[in-house]
Amino acid sequence: MQTQDIRLDAGQSHFAWLDKGCRLIVLDGALAITWRDRTLDWLPDAPLTVRRVLTEGECLTMDAPGHVALAAGAGADVRVTIVTPAGRYSWRDRLHAWLTRLPARLTASPRAHERS
Repeated sequence: MQTQDIRLDAGQSHFAWLDKGCRLIVLDGALAITWRDRTLDWLPDAPLTVRRVLTEGECLTMDAPGHVALAAGAGADVRVTIVTPAGRYSWRDRLHAWLTRLPARLTASPRAHERS
């Protein structure tokens, strides 16, 4: 699990890509979060974005990956921590790990496997 701390001055905004399962925890101030809700794409008159304001101590867990806009209000600074979920290994990660261990297996001494 990795964390990223972001501090926004009053009126400042920040754009970030968040993976599914990321949690935003507001430490100080009030933070406005705007993201596109793709579950509403099938509705012709539905709004394309969702905006939610989190105050100090509140947490939001992202249910889909995507870009988000973080904005501090005009009144005060904001501190927010983004917690990424523990990574699951994809097939590429597993293949890379196996390929990095392969040369060590090929160059291992044959005597290491012999019986005495």
